[in-house]
Amino acid sequence: MRAVTINISLNPELAEFARADSEARAFDSMSEYMRDLIRRRRQEQIQAEVAFLEEAISGAPPGDPSDQEMAEIYASIKARRKRRHEGRL
Repeated sequence: MRAVTINISLNPELAEFARADSEARAFDSMSEYMRDLIRRRRQEQIQAEVAFLEEAISGAPPGDPSDQEMAEIYASIKARRKRRHEGRL
């Protein structure tokens, strides 16, 4: 897969923290450090969605959901993702 370059701007305090943390954790480059942070954040989101679905399943009645119930489930997931994207979750 072709790499995409993304530039970020940090205030001096965050930049120094990132430099020191990446060196302390022995990353070869700031790019490796940022990729690791993004992978960890993505994994956190996956785990949060799995926990949400496991909780929803635990109270679900046996059998397959109806088409209406599936539509409600999808709408709930879509709304949750939107709230999370907007930083409200």
